Amino acid sequence: MIAAVAAAAVAAATLAAVAAPAGAATPKPGGEVRFGLEAETTGGYCLSQANLAISGIQVVAAIYDTLTAPNTKGEYVPNLAESVTPNATFNEWTIKARPGITFHDGTPFNADAIVANIEAWRKGLLFQFVFSNIASVSKVDDATVKVTTKVPWAAFPAYLYLVGRAGIMAPAQINNPGTCATNLIGTGPFKLETWKTNESFVAVKNANYWKKDAKGTKLPYLDKITFVPIPDTPSRQNQLEGGQLTLMHTSAADAIDSLGGVSGVQLTTEPPGNRDVRYYLLNTAKAPFNSPDARLALAHALNIKKINQIRNKGLFDVANSIIDSKGQGYLKKSGLPTYDLKKAKELVAKVKAANGGAFDVSFLTTNDSGSLAEAQLLVEQAKAAGINATLAQVDQSSLINEALAGKFSVLLWRNFHSDPAYGDAGNYVWFSKGSPVNFGKIDDATVQASLDAGRAALTTADGKAAYEDFNKAMMGSPWLIPAWFVDWTIASKGMGGILGAPLPDGSKPLYLYGRIPVDGLYLTKK
Repeated sequence: MIAAVAAAAVAAATLAAVAAPAGAATPKPGGEVRFGLEAETTGGYCLSQANLAISGIQVVAAIYDTLTAPNTKGEYVPNLAESVTPNATFNEWTIKARPGITFHDGTPFNADAIVANIEAWRKGLLFQFVFSNIASVSKVDDATVKVTTKVPWAAFPAYLYLVGRAGIMAPAQINNPGTCATNLIGTGPFKLETWKTNESFVAVKNANYWKKDAKGTKLPYLDKITFVPIPDTPSRQNQLEGGQLTLMHTSAADAIDSLGGVSGVQLTTEPPGNRDVRYYLLNTAKAPFNSPDARLALAHALNIKKINQIRNKGLFDVANSIIDSKGQGYLKKSGLPTYDLKKAKELVAKVKAANGGAFDVSFLTTNDSGSLAEAQLLVEQAKAAGINATLAQVDQSSLINEALAGKFSVLLWRNFHSDPAYGDAGNYVWFSKGSPVNFGKIDDATVQASLDAGRAALTTADGKAAYEDFNKAMMGSPWLIPAWFVDWTIASKGMGGILGAPLPDGSKPLYLYGRIPVDGLYLTKK
C-alpha cells in the first residue's frame, strides 16, 4: 500500500510538543521580520475562490493551517487534523479534528468547520474540479467528518494539503462572501493586522496558537511578519542586502548565485526530487499549436541548454519532462524532442504551407526583468527557425487571468511540483480534459486514460506505471515544452528555523514548491 496513505491513517494520540528547530540551542521569542515576495495576490484570500501563486501560498502559511502536511519521508501526516483514515477500499475517509484548537475569532475548530471548508472547496471557482471526486461530506459527531468519494482516492491526504492552498478558514469567513477575500480568519500562527494591496501584508502573532516547542514555549516565536510584494528580483535582492528585508524567496539563478557570495546571507534551497518546473505552455486549443507539427517545430527550435546557460549560468537542471526524479512516472528518457534547427525549419515550412504562410507565436511572460530576458531569447531562437515570434508582458496576477481565459499563444510558466507521494496530487488536476486549470487545453486520449488509471491506483507500482504512460504521452507530441527544474531558495539574514517547526508526529516538514512554514522562524540576533 502507498506509504503515505498508511502514514496519513495513523492518528496522533495526543497533541505532542514539537521539537525546537534544527540548529537552535534556545530560540528566543520576539522580534519582527520583513519577507520579500515576488508578487501581490490581488484577488485576496478566500481560499476556495482564490488564484494563488507561490507568493499567495506563502502568505497563507502564516494565517491558516492545513489538515495534513508532507514530511521529508514523502508522507502526508495529520497536522490540524488529529487523524485522516481510509476504509479498506479508499473510497471513504474519516477525518478527526484535533481537539482544543480555536480560530482567530475564538470560535472552535471542529467537525462543522471541516465540513464548511470542504463544501466551500466543492463550490469554488477552481477547487470544484479539484475536489470533484468527492461524492458526499457529512458530520459524524462534533469532532468527526466522513468523506465519501466517487472512485477510490488514495491521494486524498495530499489534496487536504494541496501545496498549502487548502488552508482551513473559520466559518465566519466562509459565510460572508462579501468579505471572505479580505477578512482572513484561520487557526494559523499569525493573524492579519493590516493589508495594503501592493504595499504590505502585516501579520501579528497568534497568542493562542496550538503548537509548542519541546521546552513548552508557545509558537510562533516571532511577534510580527510583514510580507512585502517586490516583483522585480534585483530590487528584492537589493533590499535584502541593504537590510530593508530580513528574508526573501526567489527562483532566479542569477540572484541565488549572487546572494551566495554576500556576507551574512544564508541560503536555503529546495533539494532535487520534488521541484516544480519552468516550462513553455502551449495553447493547443487554437492555431498554430492545435497541430502536432507546430508543437514539434517549436520543441526542435528551442535550445534549452543554451537558454539555461545564459539565463541561469547552467546552475539549474535541464528538464526532459515535468516530473522530477522522486515523482511517480519519472523517466530518464521521456521522448521529448530535442534541439534540432534543421528539423525545426522543415516543420515550420510544413506548418506554413498548411496555413497560408502563417506561423505566428507570441511569448507571454511577467514584467520581471529576468523573465523578459528569457522571453527575448525564446523569440530569437523561434525566429531563427522561421517562426514569426513576438513577446508580451503582464504582471503576475494578470498572467494567471490570461491563462484562465486562454488569451495566450505560449506562456512562460512555472508550476507542477512532483508530489512526494502521488502522481495524482498535481497531474490529474492540471491536465485532465475539462479542468479549468488545464490552461493549455490538452485533449489527448492516452493522457486522460493514464491520469484516470493513476487516480484509481491503490499501490505504488500501479501508480508508477500509469504515470510513466502519462509522461510519455505528454512529451511525445509534446503538449508543453519543459525547460528546467526550479531550485526555489529562501535567502535570509540573521534568521533560524527557516524550514519550520516539526509536525505534530515529530517528523520534519518538507520544503515543497518554495513554500516554507513560518511557525518556527526566529531571529538569531535582535
